[in-house]
Amino acid sequence: MALSPLAAPAQQSPRYAASAAAESRPLGTAQRLERHFLQVAAGHLRLQAEGSQLALARTNNPAVKELAKLLLARQKAAQPELLHMLQSRGMAMPLTSNENNKLLKQLAKVNGAQFDRLYVEEVVLRTYQADVVSFEKMATQAEDSVLKAWVERQLPVLHAHQDKAAKALPGASLRGQRAV
Repeated sequence: MALSPLAAPAQQSPRYAASAAAESRPLGTAQRLERHFLQVAAGHLRLQAEGSQLALARTNNPAVKELAKLLLARQKAAQPELLHMLQSRGMAMPLTSNENNKLLKQLAKVNGAQFDRLYVEEVVLRTYQADVVSFEKMATQAEDSVLKAWVERQLPVLHAHQDKAAKALPGASLRGQRAV
């Protein structure tokens, strides 16, 4: 009696998560650093995009609107490659962290100059400052050539956007604590 194509997989030994985990090797230090970097970069990109959507809807300041458009354009350009790198490692785009959710809720409650300052200082300057540091570090430490090339393409954009953010709202700066 011939077996149907549907019966064939039943004859193979099933691969359960526990057996697959037992056969896997632990990640090396470089791989763990790359995975952490990708999670943080993706989290910042998500915060910047969500904050920028709010900025487009809530601000009357043309420089802040222009900055928000710039960040959304970067997100649109950078996210597909970032998603691909996450997925190739079996990872997904991280959810918005509790801290970032609080910041976004706070942004939704304020208006005018208070909104502009909070958006520029916390969503843009703080995340870009952290991104520049981590991207520069990853540019020298990444073992994955695709990741390294992406990081090297993003660094000049990050620097340019950080400069524009500082000029968008004169007097905006980073303080030691959240501006609340």
